[in-house]
Amino acid sequence: MAATPQPVPDAQALAPVCPRTMTRCECAGVSFQEVARVMASQHLSADQAARRTGCGQTCTACLPDLRLYLSGE
Repeated sequence: MAATPQPVPDAQALAPVCPRTMTRCECAGVSFQEVARVMASQHLSADQAARRTGCGQTCTACLPDLRLYLSGE
């Protein structure tokens, strides 16, 4: 008797759920705290402050964490 094949779950279902942990843009060498400081001191939006500091302008991997940091969650 042959074994019944089981459905293969997709890769996302198997991936562990990990909280975001970046606190800085490694490409630009800028902390998220600095981006927030620039936002407040220069009355800029998050996008404007990110461009001004260079945060998220190279590989963009930090942008989801930056948004999470700025939202206060």
